[in-house]
Amino acid sequence: MSERQDEALPFKSYKDNRVEYLPWEKPLSEEQAEAQKEWQRFLREEYKAQIGKDCFISTLANIYNVEKMVLGDQCLIGADTLLRNISLEMGEDCSINTFSYLQGKIRMGNMVRIGPKVSIIGTNHGHSNPHIPIIKQSHTQKGIEIGDDIWIGANAVIVDGVRIGSHSIIAAGAVVTKDIPEYSVAGGNPARIIKNRLTGEKLAGTNSSMEEDLVNKLRRFGEIVKGQYKDVLKHYVARVGDEDVYLNQPEAEPTVRAWCDAVEIAAFFDDIPAICSKSDLIHKLSSMQTQEIGYNVLTLGYALEVLGSTFSQPFFEVENMSAADLYQHLDSLPWKERAWESGAWVDHYGTALYFNKKYFASRKNAAEVFGWLILNCDQRTGLWGASQGADYLQPVNGFYRLTRGTYAQFGIPLPYPETVIDTVLAHSRNANYFGKDKGNACHVLDVIHPLWLCGKQTDYRREEGKAWALKQISRILNRWVHGKGFSFQLELTDEPGLQGTEMWLSILFLLAEYCGLSQALGYRPKGVHRIEVALDIRSNG
Repeated sequence: MSERQDEALPFKSYKDNRVEYLPWEKPLSEEQAEAQKEWQRFLREEYKAQIGKDCFISTLANIYNVEKMVLGDQCLIGADTLLRNISLEMGEDCSINTFSYLQGKIRMGNMVRIGPKVSIIGTNHGHSNPHIPIIKQSHTQKGIEIGDDIWIGANAVIVDGVRIGSHSIIAAGAVVTKDIPEYSVAGGNPARIIKNRLTGEKLAGTNSSMEEDLVNKLRRFGEIVKGQYKDVLKHYVARVGDEDVYLNQPEAEPTVRAWCDAVEIAAFFDDIPAICSKSDLIHKLSSMQTQEIGYNVLTLGYALEVLGSTFSQPFFEVENMSAADLYQHLDSLPWKERAWESGAWVDHYGTALYFNKKYFASRKNAAEVFGWLILNCDQRTGLWGASQGADYLQPVNGFYRLTRGTYAQFGIPLPYPETVIDTVLAHSRNANYFGKDKGNACHVLDVIHPLWLCGKQTDYRREEGKAWALKQISRILNRWVHGKGFSFQLELTDEPGLQGTEMWLSILFLLAEYCGLSQALGYRPKGVHRIEVALDIRSNG
């Protein structure tokens, strides 16, 4: 060490500070160990910090306004880090390197390594209303979750709402704005998945071998369905009395829906069922219309529409319902106990309103129902209705039904899309409904349709949503029964049927559409599960 350096930084100060910047260089001197005890005692008294065994927190770290501070055993926090306005939970054997900045709600697992000058910001400025200055809008805080065994490289930035899956690596300088699946290597601005650590498969870009393989599988599957759908429909034709009818399953009772499912399956390929002529088919379906605002509004309405026809008369109950009566009925629905049933009624109402406005020149103001929906949407979940404890099945089911017939059908933006994504992805991890070989048609549709619909407004957490969608795609492609289609439960031990076939073909398209791969299938839903806006009402209500 030169004399000049000696004068600028006395050796004692140099030696004392060395451990603050290199805390893994143990053991501490008696003086350093005592300083640690005093510093940690202060943090416990000042912030009620919970600090595990053999932890080191640099006395040169800047720690202010701590709401919560929990450190597992053997955690290290280096010098010149800034922790402020923070709720921090660290597992065991974690380290935060020098000059890093952490703020907001942050939770990490075990063995997390955070490089120097990393910024992890678990809070955000509110900015949803463009007509109010950002400085006057409330802060938001979704929090950041970091799994186990993760390395975050120098100068990386992680923003609020992100989840980083275990065993992942975040490259130096990466700006992480979306969720990162487990075993990923991610880098860039914004960060993208570079490869999978388990398989070594490179995932960045649109021409990866993994994506090409999936595209080929989807293309082959679409060709199989196109070659078999006529035989599938024929399988469900039965003689009842003096006429041929469609049944959901052989030996089942005749239903309106079986006819409509057959029409929609043929419509995937711009065809009509071969059971009778198009005019006879339209006459058959038209004769089934009632004035009841129920599921038949959807099944019959869309089946007639893909045949180039519609109902013979409007739905007078919707047309003549006053705003006061509508609000009274909406308020009376069992949102807390049976959100699915309540959302289904809104779906039926919205669909009847659609047919009235498109085909019967209705002047009914759609703002009535959308006004109620906006005012009654739960800002904490983005849904309507209440969960049953930690179980969100009912409100997630209800969200799909409600938004399908209103927001999706009329092209109206959702009020809280990112919050919906948080809730729906949390629900998608519920082992009671999803897991290996688990998830019936309704449950999977109730997740992917909201993710797809919210995805039209934001890319928030898309990578995590895509990871879930890809698992479902792989499962579906292995469950087709030749000449019979799909079962509702998707299991090969269950009997296939028209309902399961129509639903899973539509679900597969939605999953592929969400992942940007739907063109490979060679078909497209035309009826109840179509993805196009049916009628844009924003100009005239």
